[in-house]
Amino acid sequence: MRLPTRIHTQHPARKLAAGAVVALLVTGLAVAARYVPGLSTAVRMADNVFYDTMYRLRPVTDRTNGPVVIVAVDQKSLDAMDQAKKFGWPWPRSFWGFLVTYFEKCGARAVAFDIVFSERSVHDSAFGDDAEFGDAVNAAKVPVVFASIMREDGTPGRFAPTVEKPVFGAINITSGDVFRSYPPLVNGRPSLAQQALIAAGQLPADAVTMPFLLHYYGPHKTDDGRYTFRYVSAAAAIAAAIGEEGSGVDPALFKDKVVLIGAITAGTYDVKSSPLSALYPGVEVHATAIENLKSGQRVIAAGTFPTATVAFGGALAAAIVVLIPRRITFKLLGGLLAAGAVVGVGVLLFSGARIYWLPLAVPLLAILLSTVGAFAWSYFTEDRQRRMILKALAQYVSPAVADRIARDPTQVNLGGERRDMTVMFTDLKNFTNMTESMQVEDLTRMINYYFREMSDVILKVDGTVDKYIGDAIMSFWNAPVEQADHALLACRAALGMQRREREIRAELEKLGAKDLLTRIGLNSGTMAVGNMGSERKLNYTVLGDSVNFASRLEGANKFYGTQILMAESTANLVRDHVVMRQVDVLRVKGKKMPMAVFELMGEGAAADGMKSLAERYGRAFSLYRGQQWEPAEAELAALLAEHPNDGPAATLMARIATFRKEPPPADWDGVYEAKDK
Repeated sequence: MRLPTRIHTQHPARKLAAGAVVALLVTGLAVAARYVPGLSTAVRMADNVFYDTMYRLRPVTDRTNGPVVIVAVDQKSLDAMDQAKKFGWPWPRSFWGFLVTYFEKCGARAVAFDIVFSERSVHDSAFGDDAEFGDAVNAAKVPVVFASIMREDGTPGRFAPTVEKPVFGAINITSGDVFRSYPPLVNGRPSLAQQALIAAGQLPADAVTMPFLLHYYGPHKTDDGRYTFRYVSAAAAIAAAIGEEGSGVDPALFKDKVVLIGAITAGTYDVKSSPLSALYPGVEVHATAIENLKSGQRVIAAGTFPTATVAFGGALAAAIVVLIPRRITFKLLGGLLAAGAVVGVGVLLFSGARIYWLPLAVPLLAILLSTVGAFAWSYFTEDRQRRMILKALAQYVSPAVADRIARDPTQVNLGGERRDMTVMFTDLKNFTNMTESMQVEDLTRMINYYFREMSDVILKVDGTVDKYIGDAIMSFWNAPVEQADHALLACRAALGMQRREREIRAELEKLGAKDLLTRIGLNSGTMAVGNMGSERKLNYTVLGDSVNFASRLEGANKFYGTQILMAESTANLVRDHVVMRQVDVLRVKGKKMPMAVFELMGEGAAADGMKSLAERYGRAFSLYRGQQWEPAEAELAALLAEHPNDGPAATLMARIATFRKEPPPADWDGVYEAKDK
């Protein structure tokens, strides 16, 4: 496996600089989007959604004791007037004259009608309605303001009542589908709200003259049925004005107030929308504007520079958290946190007693672009070498191991180190004879199929396929990433290969490989792992005495008729997880020190039937090492009667027969010395 000697990572300062560059560029693009035709509409619509959502998060501010009282033509008023006076809508205008006189007596500061009187009263011929209404207004000392649609030249529209010097306030204040802003002046003339405050003598000298964002105090009506503003039913107010008992209206409600008269029932008023509600009485828009103008309250919107500053900060944070962490989940989470922080700042600014509006579309767009840009930067710069390494690793390690390396390349030291590992060697029985009887093309097809199937088994348990040597496979665990259970993983791979070989035996026979058997050797110990070779060619592999012994164990299978042998070092690491038996104490060729060798028989429920076999063989082996030939032979004979193909039992029986003829020396220690590799 040929790999570079190390994975290079960028210096943190370089990442910070890259993040700053990305953040600066995307902030410029996001701000520019506010002014580009088409994009500007999308940005404005997004800001409107955020703006309206912010309002729905604010608590309601009770204005029932504020400077405005709304006298409303509500459904209750219409029903009462119809039943008691037999008047349908519109009512006689003389009733409004009664109200003007009444509010003057109550001490109101001003009275403003959000009702347009452009046509003669339908009751005029019977009552002299318009004249009577005009007389009441002319005689009143309380200022009265009338709603009017202001023409482009600043003159009011038609007005029917006979008022001597009517004062008008503009109500053509449309600011779109939703009333978010309010103009104090319309075609050069005061709006209804501004004119009402002028009439009441309550317009501050420094009041705004340009359209401003309305500071709404709450919805028209809360979920529990309470109004945000003080509402008085128009029918009840008229009853109080003409002296009827039981009206339930307290005259003190109107003292020093601006009384705003309007209709709030379907069919009697122009339905409007506010950030708080899709259906919102127009009269309440004017009431809100009156309070805003009087108290100097309005929503303060952040300008281009503050918005761009926040956008740059969010974009920089998003870029840095994408560039610095290695795990993809942290990168994505960082972008979300940056966006959440900007939204949190916006909510905090919007939730105070004085509302500050931070348009969020530009900062969030900048964060999105910064996240994408930082990923692109990382992909085309820092990740370039890592992708090359992972591409090479993908041929030799499992996807799970490759993913761990991708998330944290610091786990990998490709330059060389000593590490406790488990190595596995495999070899095919009678492969040489097989090659002589098969055509080259058939042999190639068969061995490629075999390698693919066996390698898949190794990769599924996170092994690293080192190399193919003829018909052999060399693989190892605990590198390039650490695996605490490396010995158990290797055992599972060996058992999996044994199982897979049985499953594909029919297919192998079709390809020309009959009686195929894979011999496997496992050993655990300290090994050198890393890039080995020369400047011209490097291989990521393992070296050491422990590696050599695993190769010897693979070959030793033929001494015992076994398929999987493992060293004592591996057995000690897995004895609580697998079924195994010690088959011998072996001294392989080239080694002075003997080592116990074990046959790996199975794992889990599938190996339950082998436990008895392992125990019985263990008893026979102990008798054998104690040179108790007869009881050992008896135990082995009984075992072979039940398991006639058991290789280790047959091997031990043959040795005992030999020792009966030629007893071992007096200092025999029970070690079997292999003469061949």
